[in-house]
Amino acid sequence: MNTCRTLLSQWCSTLLKLQVHNTENPFLDGGILCPACGRIHGRCFDAIYPFMYMADETGNMEYLEGAKSLFEWAEKTVSREDGSYVNDPGSQWTGTTVFSVIQLAEALEYHGHLLDEETKERWKARIAKAAAYLEHYKEFEVCNVNYRITNSLAMELSGKLLNEEHYRERGRQLKKMALDCLTEDGLLIGEGRPVDGFSPKGCRPVDIGYNMEESLPSLVQYAYETDDEKLKETVKKALKYHLKFMLGDGAIDNSFGTRNYKWTYWGSRTSDGCMLGYLLAAEDEPVFGAAAKKNLNLLSACTHDGFLYGGPQMYQKGELPCIHHTFAHAKVLTAVLDRDLEKRFSDGKLPREQKNGVEYLKETDTYLVCRNGWTATVTGYDWVYIGLPGGHANGGTLSLLWHESVGPLITAGMSQYSLKEAGNMQLPRFNRHECLTPRLETQIDGKFYSSIYDRNCKLQDVSPENGSETILLAEGVLSSIDQQKVEMDGNYRLQYTFLQDGVRISGACRAAEQWLLPLISEQTEQVTIEENFVKIQKNEKIITILVNKGKMELPYGTERIYQLVPGMEALKIAILPENGEIDFCILF
Repeated sequence: MNTCRTLLSQWCSTLLKLQVHNTENPFLDGGILCPACGRIHGRCFDAIYPFMYMADETGNMEYLEGAKSLFEWAEKTVSREDGSYVNDPGSQWTGTTVFSVIQLAEALEYHGHLLDEETKERWKARIAKAAAYLEHYKEFEVCNVNYRITNSLAMELSGKLLNEEHYRERGRQLKKMALDCLTEDGLLIGEGRPVDGFSPKGCRPVDIGYNMEESLPSLVQYAYETDDEKLKETVKKALKYHLKFMLGDGAIDNSFGTRNYKWTYWGSRTSDGCMLGYLLAAEDEPVFGAAAKKNLNLLSACTHDGFLYGGPQMYQKGELPCIHHTFAHAKVLTAVLDRDLEKRFSDGKLPREQKNGVEYLKETDTYLVCRNGWTATVTGYDWVYIGLPGGHANGGTLSLLWHESVGPLITAGMSQYSLKEAGNMQLPRFNRHECLTPRLETQIDGKFYSSIYDRNCKLQDVSPENGSETILLAEGVLSSIDQQKVEMDGNYRLQYTFLQDGVRISGACRAAEQWLLPLISEQTEQVTIEENFVKIQKNEKIITILVNKGKMELPYGTERIYQLVPGMEALKIAILPENGEIDFCILF
């Protein structure tokens, strides 16, 4: 499939042009400058592996020199005497050493013949030094599950390359610990601390973006590297389970995940991508090939001027592209091409495109609803990621609405945007950078209280037994980000009625000043506004918001708001309650 090779060529060409040369400063030369962040990301030397592929594939030795320069830059800036690499020159986190080892090992395995013997031995010795560090790095036994899994792969690759069995044994130990985080159904838990913990509601730490783009692909690769047939079957089951979170355009529904702050619609800001995992396991599972192809096409659609943008509408908005997306995902395309897996891309529909009905996920107190070409997510998930209140929506929120004809209509980003990982996130360039999550809201003495902050909400399915429609009911109390409650009249009730051609939302809360509905819409889409309805022209389809009870306002007219999570623009619609009640429909 030419898309894979073409996309990799575009990305690598751009990265090569951004590589710093001739400053006579060894802490700059060889690094890749990020236009969005105005600095060199510590993990930019992950581009060594794709650069080596491009040198081998095209015969352009500028890529080989680029790879060698990246290695030297990393040795001078992010490499440490103990064998680790820090995430960034100003960071203390060394867990990302696993990714450095994996990509260097793969660069040597597939393209080491391009290097002179002295350089090859230097790279090999550096892997050995890092592997010795990782073997005894106990933090991976208690931190997020993605590191247990990726280090098991790093240990396996290091053991093979260096002919050191003790590394492979450490990999097996970490693999066993990782398998403890797979539920019987195949859901991977553990993106939070404690890894095996429970929230007050009994929920588990789950992040779909990290699961599908980093943890599961690494576990699949480990299974195939070790030729572990039992593990292959286990990870295939997990891959199948997680497919329910992939939308028909290849997007990954991480609208409720613990690390929602890194959601980019197509995946997660600093992970590698889902394609290698699904294609490795696609021998007898054509739907895996379809998932990989859809995600690849989405990455292609989000690529402009050789950059992978952090969301479908960031290029049109004018936000600059962080290169982290590009060099991380360049690795997965390289891995696919090196293994000759393009022939496994296939066409077909995914489970969420074909399903009709509702499914409850108890681990995240979340419902997935599918009907007649559209799908929705409603969540009451109460897990709070490490030191990040307001990181994702709580409160019985409609966190995602997607239609096969127009794509996303609702995508719940961070409830309150903050740089949880400052080195891996962007500051917005423009005004109107606001929350994209639908919510009831009020302000008291300058403090905001909202339905999306209520971690104690009760969410339940109250659908009629005849299955004619799906009805979800959420009940809670307007809360602030620090969990203060509105004491007088703060109780709210939201009902979502899912019909064949849309969603009806009704709510009651005497203290609520407004219901905010950010509806995903590019600036170029035509909007028609009347007293009680708004129509948005999307492609050949018209989306209508019809207000039955309450007064509709557009605070900014047709000017769009946006948020970097997950990279969308939206028309901001406010519905002011009538006697404490609202009632409106989103019609397809």
